[in-house]
Amino acid sequence: MKNVVLLSSLLAASTQADFSGVTFTAEDDVIAGATTYRFFMNFDSPADALLAVSGNADYSAFRITSETGLINNELLPSRMGDVENISAITGAGDSYFANWGGDVSFSPDFVVSGSSAQILSTGATLLEQLDNGGVFDSNPTSQLTGSVFFMQLSVAQDSQLTVEGTVDYKSAAGFLQSESMSVTVPAPGALALLGLASLGRRRRG
Repeated sequence: MKNVVLLSSLLAASTQADFSGVTFTAEDDVIAGATTYRFFMNFDSPADALLAVSGNADYSAFRITSETGLINNELLPSRMGDVENISAITGAGDSYFANWGGDVSFSPDFVVSGSSAQILSTGATLLEQLDNGGVFDSNPTSQLTGSVFFMQLSVAQDSQLTVEGTVDYKSAAGFLQSESMSVTVPAPGALALLGLASLGRRRRG
């Protein structure tokens, strides 16, 4: 059974407000005993383009907090194995970053806390990048608009999951914009109470 959850924006009204928040879908039948969430970044101008999601001390750290640990088959023993690839690098229920422009890369040591650590590795309960690192479109001429699939995470059913970070995008006016976002996925019984947390707006121009 597939549930589509729309998160209501708490952003202050502004004629320049191009990032309109985060949505996600929740599916319980991909992996037995788990819920698979797909997260989308949404923009209200057809000329906006997602460039990166990062940790930035001026806006928000990048952080994934999982109550029970991420589920990921890790079919390749490399960090790039955690980026979606249609040719079976990732399994249907794995946790991974979507390759939204076909050119997604990581900055050096993104959310890696030690030489043996891997991003989105199985059982990870906290992945964090406080500043100066993220996942980004390495070919920003790949224009993407509207609702952009950014990440898939699978966790045990009834567990809480929080995603935070800085959203970097090119606005319709052609400027680099940065805004913080945070979303918490509660236990399924509490989904009716869920709202978007897209907090602490700041921007660059």
